[in-house]
Amino acid sequence: MSLRTDLYADITGFLVAKCDADPEEISAESDLYYDIGIDSLDLIAMTQSLQGAYGISMDDERIGGIRTVGDILDLAVSKIEIKATA
Repeated sequence: MSLRTDLYADITGFLVAKCDADPEEISAESDLYYDIGIDSLDLIAMTQSLQGAYGISMDDERIGGIRTVGDILDLAVSKIEIKATA
């Protein structure tokens, strides 16, 4: 599996387990707030989960701009790639 695939599975798993999201309705374009119904605390918990699982750090400014599943996926991938080249 690729990094993006693994991360997408982790994000989807979190949304299903913690936010009662329907996995069939989750896509990269899904709006986390309007389509899935998470709140800011759920977003923080999801980013903390990803940070712990992948050993990365996501800054609050970037987290505040996240709106879609694709946004969180892109941010996590970029942080992991930066860490890998450091």
